[in-house]
Amino acid sequence: MEGCPSHWILMLTDRDAEYATCYHSLGGPTKRRPWEVVIESGRLKSWDADHWYYVAEISARHARKVKASARRIPGGFCQRWVVSVLWDLELQEVVPPGTTERIAQVVEEDPYADASPVVEEHEGFHDMMFDWVEKHCWSRLGSPRR
Repeated sequence: MEGCPSHWILMLTDRDAEYATCYHSLGGPTKRRPWEVVIESGRLKSWDADHWYYVAEISARHARKVKASARRIPGGFCQRWVVSVLWDLELQEVVPPGTTERIAQVVEEDPYADASPVVEEHEGFHDMMFDWVEKHCWSRLGSPRR
């Protein structure tokens, strides 16, 4: 979409492979749903991408570390999320030093920086929350319902 920042996806693939494992952050204020981290496999050329950037060579033995980092970093603006995952991988020495700094230089302005977080509402959530507080907190102080 013109005027909007590019969507970034971290892809893990073997050299000359046809398929890739893709890690990206979806959702947020424009989608009116909480951020979520999505990990999916697919054909490499099935992604409609304007640009492809080589980030780093990652040994196949580190695939689990990539997946763990992607799951550990909370979802958010996709570009910042990719940078955060790369930083986590850099700290674990999965990607070479300086990788994060190089990629962070091309991050576009976060359009959601001032947006309020989207909180998922569940039916009966407030009642469940009150029951939990009453059980775990007020039991020590004396419940107002007594």
